[in-house]
Amino acid sequence: MSAGPTCDPGPPARRATQASRQFAAEDLAGVERSDHRKLIQLLLTEAGSRAVEFQTSTNYDELMVESVPLWRPRRVRARIAAGRVDQGAIDQLAEAAVQAADVEAILFAPHGAEDSVSVPDGVTLMLPDEIIARLERCPMVIWNDRKPAPAYMRVAAQRELDQVAFLLDPVGLRWLPSLSRNEYPPELEGQSASPDTLFERMTFRLFSSCLRFGGQRHGEADRGKRLPDAVLKSPGTELFSILLDCKASAEGYLMESDHYLRFSKYIETLGADLDAEGYPIRYMLVVSSAFSGRDGDRHPFHARARALKEDKQVTLSYLTADSLARIATQVEFGELSPRDREALNWDGLLSKGLIKPSDVDTELGL
Repeated sequence: MSAGPTCDPGPPARRATQASRQFAAEDLAGVERSDHRKLIQLLLTEAGSRAVEFQTSTNYDELMVESVPLWRPRRVRARIAAGRVDQGAIDQLAEAAVQAADVEAILFAPHGAEDSVSVPDGVTLMLPDEIIARLERCPMVIWNDRKPAPAYMRVAAQRELDQVAFLLDPVGLRWLPSLSRNEYPPELEGQSASPDTLFERMTFRLFSSCLRFGGQRHGEADRGKRLPDAVLKSPGTELFSILLDCKASAEGYLMESDHYLRFSKYIETLGADLDAEGYPIRYMLVVSSAFSGRDGDRHPFHARARALKEDKQVTLSYLTADSLARIATQVEFGELSPRDREALNWDGLLSKGLIKPSDVDTELGL
């Protein structure tokens, strides 16, 4: 069999610990046609692509799969032969790919191919040995009585874990500014949770995991209870608490009268219990993309801050998501020890009220 540069790259190397399935080419050929499609679709989507079209004919089943590298969708035509592949089947696929301007075409040959076929540029031919090797390496395939089948429950569990794992990764803080603007970053498109909910979750995770604050997140679980998004407890030796509210906004946050009343209610509701725990409420912290208003003393923050201090003896603080992401990035890249993270001068920073980027350098020394 002759081949051009885009013939199949060969089966992946077998790991030393990999189970031997004793599943040969003739076993693959004996699998039902509908199961060929299911298994190969699983291989394609498990690698990060998604199926966007499907069609079938007498001689093949065909999937159009799409990935999105560098913002531009990349479509690949994946054809699964229903019988042994000959030169006509390859030429037919190559012509269809050219006519549709597909980026690439791949022909899966679970029944094998004639030795004499030639594979042109732009077409990849995947023979039984490579299909079997990839099925054996795929964690989303289950083997019952030496026969492969899609493990759909495992697929669903992994997808759920992947969504959560995005938010557990400290490097995920790069998504914080986009979420604060109530927009998904490209990596999070398709998440079931809304951008503002993800913003709340990630902000609390940065404070609690990266920056060593204690406390409790309320968020959407307690949304009807008139509680802040979270209560943060200072990590250092000086004990105080911070009520955290995250405001995702494309245009920047501007406190309305009902927000002020809500913040006051938070303090009334939680103040006595936090006092009893030895963590009196010292700050009401709002994190957002930006804070609308004219720079200087006429910014609307100042009137709200004075009122909250007079009414509740609590300091209002505004911190942008960009600044918070910068703090967390510098802490992570600097590999600060737990003790050094707990010693950061948050009291000095939050007492600035309307926090500027330069305050981060001055008060936290980062």
